[in-house]
Amino acid sequence: MIIRLPAQPHESLDWKIEPTSEKITWEFDLGIEAPYFPLEDELRFQALALALTQFTKEVWPRFQEQTEGAVLYRGPIDFNAFFSWTHVQETNYALWRQERPQAPELHLRRLFCAEAFVTYFQRLAHKLPDELPLILDLKLEGFSSQAELFHLLSPERFAHFQIRPPLPQPSLGVCFPEEWDGTVLREIDAFLEGRPAMRPVFEATLTEQWDGLDVLYVGRISEKGQRKLNGFIAAGGTVKKIGAEGFEPPTYWSQTSRASQAALCPVNKED
Repeated sequence: MIIRLPAQPHESLDWKIEPTSEKITWEFDLGIEAPYFPLEDELRFQALALALTQFTKEVWPRFQEQTEGAVLYRGPIDFNAFFSWTHVQETNYALWRQERPQAPELHLRRLFCAEAFVTYFQRLAHKLPDELPLILDLKLEGFSSQAELFHLLSPERFAHFQIRPPLPQPSLGVCFPEEWDGTVLREIDAFLEGRPAMRPVFEATLTEQWDGLDVLYVGRISEKGQRKLNGFIAAGGTVKKIGAEGFEPPTYWSQTSRASQAALCPVNKED
């Protein structure tokens, strides 16, 4: 069962929770999904933190054994659509942007907004029990680029949270390299078009993500990533080269992969 707890600054926090034997998922109504939520408002943060601290002290001890998790946020993953672009945030973005690769401006702003909100979620999470699974219920709508959506959902970005609904986990995957740019995303988009559902797999978390994966399509990859691929092949997986026009991997990928694949597992190149 889901129990909603009003936790915005204007609420009394006088939660009346009846005993129950059912499993519980808590949902904190923090107002974070509201348009132009003020991330910079420290007084508002302290009010929300107070509500979560009250939950930890008064509710958690009574219902810990029945609790399955808690929803911190339910709303669009495109935080940019309702982000409050104040002068401070524009300045922060300009500094953040300097260390990012060339890519579509909208995608970069979406990444920045997602990271800003995740940081806010993490600050709030410190007020809750470590054992409590925290859920972000995301609406994955409004994206014309599947590669950009997948890239936004990087497991590293949301490492401390459960994402719902969970993405499908087909046995076919496409690898997103650590060194990416707009060209890489466009080429992955071209590769995905018209193909069966693919699982986004990220070079940085490849070893954690390959469970249940049979075939992984790979384009650009670092030398460190290549070593992870060798482990995937040794575990019985098959690596295929992305064949999108103009998307040729570096020379060392071609050389090392041919050698390892010949020794470990035949690789069927895409037609």
